Amino acid sequence: MKNNRIVTLAAFAIAYVAVPTMVLAQDTSIDSDIEILRANIRAEKMQLVTEQMELSDAEAKVFWPIYRQYDAELAKLNDQRVDLLKEYADSYEKLTTEQVQSLSHRSFELQKARVDLRQDYFDKISHGVSPPTAARFVQVEDRIDLLLNLQLAASVPMVKK
Repeated sequence: MKNNRIVTLAAFAIAYVAVPTMVLAQDTSIDSDIEILRANIRAEKMQLVTEQMELSDAEAKVFWPIYRQYDAELAKLNDQRVDLLKEYADSYEKLTTEQVQSLSHRSFELQKARVDLRQDYFDKISHGVSPPTAARFVQVEDRIDLLLNLQLAASVPMVKK
């Protein structure tokens, strides 16, 4: 079972890395391709979260509605992240100092918003289910984010000097 989870997570990460690669490729059908890929990634992520959370039936009845709210809010932040990547890709060859500063500050704000969102939902899950379940939620989300961010960092080119 543990190997299955690792394979699922690895497949999830590989799929996720295709988003920035597609953005930087400047394909004309990029928006529809990104949406299809993101839908597939969300489905895989839900399966992974289900496996990792190990919820009882009673816990699941409370957890999943809260998690779906979290995921909807996270999707909005991810939309902004994709937009930021598109902007970076569109400007990559001719980035000005001002654009680099703007992109960087907006990236920092998105990172802060993700942390704030996770903290808010830690509190909601703590009250609705239990603090240990909320902590496990944070651990699962953090592990997924770490893997995805590593893959993302490896696929997006560094800013030119």
